[in-house]
Amino acid sequence: MREGITYVKRYSWGVLVLVSLAVSLSLPLIYGGWDSFGQLATLSPAVVILLLGMVVAGWMCNAGRIRILARGLGVRLRSREALRTVISAEFAAVATPASTGGAATYIFLLSRRGLRLGEAAAIVAFDQVMDLIFFATAMPVALLLFLTGQGITQSLSAPAILVGVLALGVVLLLWLPRHYRPVAIWLGRVIRRVPGLCRLRYRLARWLIQFRSSVALLLRIGVSRLLLVYVLCVGHWMLRYGVLPMLLYFMDYSGHWSYIFLAQGLMFLVGHLSFLPGGAGGVELVFGALLRPYLDGGTTAAAILVWRFCTFYWYLLAGAPVFIFTTGRRVLGVANKPADLSRRA
Repeated sequence: MREGITYVKRYSWGVLVLVSLAVSLSLPLIYGGWDSFGQLATLSPAVVILLLGMVVAGWMCNAGRIRILARGLGVRLRSREALRTVISAEFAAVATPASTGGAATYIFLLSRRGLRLGEAAAIVAFDQVMDLIFFATAMPVALLLFLTGQGITQSLSAPAILVGVLALGVVLLLWLPRHYRPVAIWLGRVIRRVPGLCRLRYRLARWLIQFRSSVALLLRIGVSRLLLVYVLCVGHWMLRYGVLPMLLYFMDYSGHWSYIFLAQGLMFLVGHLSFLPGGAGGVELVFGALLRPYLDGGTTAAAILVWRFCTFYWYLLAGAPVFIFTTGRRVLGVANKPADLSRRA
């Protein structure tokens, strides 16, 4: 992480984004050459609109999560404020190496909406716990379906993952806040035995302190609201992970949804470890390695371009003006408004 910070200091943020875009656009052309543009021409604009609608629906799910959690701490957020916060944070995440700007933007904007810094950090920490619960249940379910699902069709694998994630996730969500200590001890032992991961023990300790504080604050919202937050979390990630299989469906790829789900998890993991914004380079390489055996070069390149447009370029295009309007008012010469503490319930 220190190397990434040094890299950002040495080169401007704008150059980083331009390099990321250049790498992200050049690799698909290497896969498919000019044939990829022919494949793009055959794709209906209505399909791209549908995929972008799924992305926006995912943002709305996240905005709902933020509103419920903030309400649990006594602060009422308007729908448009929550949505602007989510879009700004998503922009900051894809525009910074390893998505480091997303959490910081959430905390900054939530603190301007009437939440204290500790409360804003608690919401972000608890939100991340929800995401971890989702992936801790979704990935094993998807892997099980992929390994044993020779008779499971494309249309049945997605609902099976959804039902499995909801069932297992709710159990884990209700169990983890009261029994996280054994999990933390187990993770500490695993990290201690793996060479090169000892530094993560201190990060784990800091994260557990934040998590304990967030649990104490956010369990006030009640079980019903807690479950609603998790349902919105599942909705967000299923919409986001549904963009690629939906795209491939319209491109006549008939593979299993569970395989595409697992592939995306690996792509986003590699992208998160990349020091280029948006995981440029790493995501495209993993995409080609996992799906190139099933698609020809032109189709692979076209799929990468459209999918990255929906999950990377669109975040920059749509998020930049919202981010500037929401956080950059001093840059525009307009004074920032103080936090509106009157909205506390």
